[in-house]
Amino acid sequence: MAFYEVEQGKLNRIARVSLASVQMQERRDVQALLRNHLPELIPDLLVIAEEFGEWDESRRRIDLLAIDRNANLVVIELKRGDSGSHMELQAIRYAAMVSTMTFEQAVQTYEAFLGRHGQSGSRERLLEFLGWSEPDEGEFANDVRIVLFSEDYSRELTTSILWLNTTRSFDITCFRVVAYRVDQRVLLDFQQIIPLREAQEYQVKVRNKQQEVQTARREHVPWNGEFYANYGDEEYRSWSDAQKYGFISAGGGEWFTRTLRLLMPGERVWVNRPGAGYIGVGVIESDPIPAKDFVVDTDSGPQRYLDIGQVHPGMKKSAGDPLRTDKFVKIRWLATVPESKAVRETGFFGNQNSAAKPTTASWPQTVGKLKIAFGIDD
Repeated sequence: MAFYEVEQGKLNRIARVSLASVQMQERRDVQALLRNHLPELIPDLLVIAEEFGEWDESRRRIDLLAIDRNANLVVIELKRGDSGSHMELQAIRYAAMVSTMTFEQAVQTYEAFLGRHGQSGSRERLLEFLGWSEPDEGEFANDVRIVLFSEDYSRELTTSILWLNTTRSFDITCFRVVAYRVDQRVLLDFQQIIPLREAQEYQVKVRNKQQEVQTARREHVPWNGEFYANYGDEEYRSWSDAQKYGFISAGGGEWFTRTLRLLMPGERVWVNRPGAGYIGVGVIESDPIPAKDFVVDTDSGPQRYLDIGQVHPGMKKSAGDPLRTDKFVKIRWLATVPESKAVRETGFFGNQNSAAKPTTASWPQTVGKLKIAFGIDD
C-alpha cells in the first residue's frame, strides 16, 4: 500500500520511512500510543496492564495486556525495525502464561496499572466494561487472543500465523505499522493484514465452527460446593507423603499458589494429578501455610515437613522467599489411591489452576463418577 499526495493533477508518492528514522522508539512512543488509543484500532478493548510479568523466575514482559467485551484476555506485542521474527512464539508463550488468570487477579493487575496513572477503582471499571453486576469466574478468560504490531512480517511468520488461525483455532491479529514523513509531520498507517478485514467475518465463522465442541464443554452451571485441586508433578511433590501426612501443596510463586486461598476449611476437595488422573478426595482443614511453617504429626510428635519429608531441593531453596515459597493445605483424607490406580476418563473435568471452584457443566458429572470410584456416599 502506498500514500500519494495530489498536487496540480499529479500523484506524488509519499516515501515510506522507518520508525527509527523518525526517532520513534518501540516502548516510549509506539507502545504509549497504543496504550492510550488502542480502541481506535480495535474496538471494545480495555488495557489492564503494561509491561506485565507477574510470574515466577521469568524476566519476560507482555508489552500490553488487555481484555475484550467477552471477558477474553488479549496479549499485545510490538516489534520495531525487523520482520517480526519469532513474535508468534513469544506471544503464544505469554498467552499460555496468563491463561489461568482469574477475575480477582485481573482486578489486582488493573489496580496496579491504574495506580501508576493516578487512578483507582479497577473492580468497578472492569465490571462496567464487561457489563456484569458481579464477577463470574466461570465466564472469565475462557480464551486468550493475540494482537501483533510490527513494521513488517516475513513470509514464514505470516504462514505460521495463518496456519495457527485456521487449523488450531488461535485468534491472532497482525497489524503492519508503516511510517511516512510529510514536511515536519509523521504519519502512521496501521494496516491489519491478518485476518484481512474483508475476510474477517468468514474466518470468525470458520473458527467458531471448529470451537463448537470446546464451547459446549464451557457451558456453566451453579457451583456444586465441591472444590478441585491439582497436585503437581511426581518428581517435585511426593504423593505418598501427601497421603501419609495429610496435605496438598502448590509452588512456583504467588501467581500459582494464590488460588489455594479459594479452598475453604470444612469443605470437600477432589485432587487431580496432571497426566495421571484423580488420586484422592478429602476435607480441607486449613488455609494455605508457607512451607517453612508447615508442621505434620509424626510418631515423634509434631515436626516441620521440610525436615522429615521427601522434599525436592527446589522446595527447600525457595522456602525462605515469601514470594516463591510453596504453600501447603492440610487435608483429612476420605479416600486415596496410588498414582498407578488414578481415576481418569475422557470428558472428566480438568483445570490448570492449583485450586478451583468449577462451574463448567462437566464438573458435576465428573464428581458424580468420582464418588462411585472412591466409594463416597453422601
